[in-house]
Amino acid sequence: MKRLISFALIIMSLALWSCEKKGPDTSDKARLKGPRTTEKIRILTTIAPLYCFAKNIAGDTALVENLLPSGAGPHDFSLSPLDAKKVSEAHVLVINGVGLEAWLDKIIDSPGQRRADDGKLIVADTSIGIEIINKDPHIWLSLRNAIVQVRNIRDALIKADPLNRDIYSANTEAYIIRLNNLDREISDEIATWTKKEFVAYHSAFGYFARDYGLQQAAVIQEIPETEPSPRHIASVVETIKSKGIKSIFTETQALHKIITSLATDLGLKVYSLDTLEKGSPGREWYEERMRSNLAVLGEALK
Repeated sequence: MKRLISFALIIMSLALWSCEKKGPDTSDKARLKGPRTTEKIRILTTIAPLYCFAKNIAGDTALVENLLPSGAGPHDFSLSPLDAKKVSEAHVLVINGVGLEAWLDKIIDSPGQRRADDGKLIVADTSIGIEIINKDPHIWLSLRNAIVQVRNIRDALIKADPLNRDIYSANTEAYIIRLNNLDREISDEIATWTKKEFVAYHSAFGYFARDYGLQQAAVIQEIPETEPSPRHIASVVETIKSKGIKSIFTETQALHKIITSLATDLGLKVYSLDTLEKGSPGREWYEERMRSNLAVLGEALK
């Protein structure tokens, strides 16, 4: 009788052991293969405005980092091995597009080629759906373009992290309300201005001008990082004289010697506009900088 009881206990022990072996695999290897659950996705943006957009959408649900240091601009940036490592560790890479981040081309696939379900990087090209003017990459300087960019980022985050779809969607709608309010604020203010034409060193504000009925009468540096020819400078001078323009706009980050020379020779007042390419943004940084640019433009054009 004792032997029968012992044998039965052995059979029961083996059955329990077998069930335990067939249970869910909680090893690190299994977790890596399975769908993402509690881990926060990592979002890497390239420039300050995109960081601001992504942070407003993600809130604290995801980890957001900007690739470029606060003092670096995208036109002359070069990718370091550490930067490449950050790209490889991200779940979502948010780019501006329109050729602004050509230094990334060698290490990423074309946007839309990678999927979230296999753990590979998702590249969100925020320029998709935006009408591009003369290959100008400064699309974020238009509130209306920015809203398209925000929606593109939202879609990428939902693709990478579908469990938090509702959070990303709600945050996006709340942020778009703020951007639409700012768009109306700018439109109402510019409608009161008597002057609509301006001359700028850089062509960055073409989208902004289009949105609000302003006109870039002339641009000194038509191609980034390229010195304008004497013939082109002469054409700009003629435009300034013929249109009676009394002010000229340069970038906050630099006062070029050509601007100084033109201002002295033609009696122009120089104003600085921020292209928002550099900065250490918080969640309201984009709105604050756009309002600051509006104030500067208004001082010259009212």
